Amino acid sequence: MKICVILPTLNEEDGVAKIINAVPNPLVNKIVVVDGYSSDKTVEIVKQSHKPACDIELMYQKGRGKGMAFQSFLNSFDLNSQDVYVMLDADCTYDPKEIRKIITPIVNGEADIVMGNRFESQDVKKVMPFTTFFGNKLLTLISKILYFKDPKDVCTGYWAFSRDFIKKMRISAKNFDLEANLFAEAIKKNSRIKIVPITYKSRVGKNKLMKRHGFLILYRLIREFFNN
Repeated sequence: MKICVILPTLNEEDGVAKIINAVPNPLVNKIVVVDGYSSDKTVEIVKQSHKPACDIELMYQKGRGKGMAFQSFLNSFDLNSQDVYVMLDADCTYDPKEIRKIITPIVNGEADIVMGNRFESQDVKKVMPFTTFFGNKLLTLISKILYFKDPKDVCTGYWAFSRDFIKKMRISAKNFDLEANLFAEAIKKNSRIKIVPITYKSRVGKNKLMKRHGFLILYRLIREFFNN
């Protein structure tokens, strides 16, 4: 099967090369870096990166924010060209070596979308600030109440999508509300969701998540619920 990895980036010069190098191949044959016009050396590093039997493509997003990076990918990439799509962050919080575990439910025909659960990691309380941990847990609980489905970790940045699902999803989130949009979209389309435990490590580089993003995510969850 053809596996494509999507890496949204914005000033990730400290982590992007480590992520690209750790992506397992020949399992993964395509890496698409969607850059939000980084002002550091991220783009230069991506252009200089090479992997045997793996094509690395650099794409510039339209607009600002992680959600816009994903929308730009959906609108610009030939979604028929790959079988499974994996999205993770380029800040080293997620381990690319776990891609095989993330895609297995889709490859086996058991799921349309897979979410990585950070809260199964032994290190999550050590590396995630308490306010972020509490906020993630609260947003996950609200998701469970609204959608009658427990996502375990609604704000996770580690996802896998089947080709059929990614082609039919409709995403309007522009920023860090992307993950809430993805979860709500999966529920609304009656998609088969699988949740797998993943490891979680300290990020490298500057943290871009702010407290106001928590309210943005909450708004997205409520908005998508009433847009059924």
